[in-house]
Amino acid sequence: MSVHPLLIDEADEVVTVQQDYESDTPMDTHHLAPGQTRTFGRGGRNRDVDMRLAAGDRAVHRHAGDIISHGDHWRISNLSPNKSYIVENTERLAGFVQVPPNTHGMLVPFETSRVRIPGAEGEHSFLVMAPAACSAILVPGPGGDLQDTDDWEDSTGERTEANSFRMDRWHTYYRVLVAYCEPRLRGLTPPVPTQRQVAERLNIGPAAVNAHVDYLLKDKFKVELEGGGHGQGWRAQALIEKALYFGVVTERDLVILDQENDTPKGLG
Repeated sequence: MSVHPLLIDEADEVVTVQQDYESDTPMDTHHLAPGQTRTFGRGGRNRDVDMRLAAGDRAVHRHAGDIISHGDHWRISNLSPNKSYIVENTERLAGFVQVPPNTHGMLVPFETSRVRIPGAEGEHSFLVMAPAACSAILVPGPGGDLQDTDDWEDSTGERTEANSFRMDRWHTYYRVLVAYCEPRLRGLTPPVPTQRQVAERLNIGPAAVNAHVDYLLKDKFKVELEGGGHGQGWRAQALIEKALYFGVVTERDLVILDQENDTPKGLG
């Protein structure tokens, strides 16, 4: 999609989408006047997108979503059938919203945002700057038909969305993940349990908990374990944030912790 020239008087109604300085995903800068849209995703094969995030990452939808400018604010559509995206408020570390699958036209109430798209080898992200913070209530847009399912499986049988945060919910590592998320989901204090508390909750050894945490961070969420923070607390915090941000663990998964006769398995 070509970028139309913008008048100087319209500069206060331009939404800018650009490369994230914290991401390796290359991207041109896009200036959107009111009413303009930019598509994003993996692209390729008859699926042309304006912002190609991950040409070789098959866990990213070919047409993953849209950014729509409304002048003083913008909206996002998540066209994935089975994964959530995250929009972070870069001006406040704790501010973010989750964009569920099959969401059309969700209003983003942040002036400066980072959009995170989960992939097979980590995340792809880009920045969106609106001219003014929007105070409207965050609600999904009008319900319409779901996106074309041609993007889900193409004529060669290539399956997208395949390997992004894939979890085996019968393995002990997933029970460890749920146990770490349990206090946050139940609104308990403190929200981050200790390694020993998780070990006692699951009736396994602290060393096993440590091994499962390393496996989840490195192999599932692609988080660098070296130099990621100070002390042990950052590992648990990173694990919880990744799981809850992208909806890998939700309240309905807490039943896993109460299941009886559950035989723990090794890393998988």
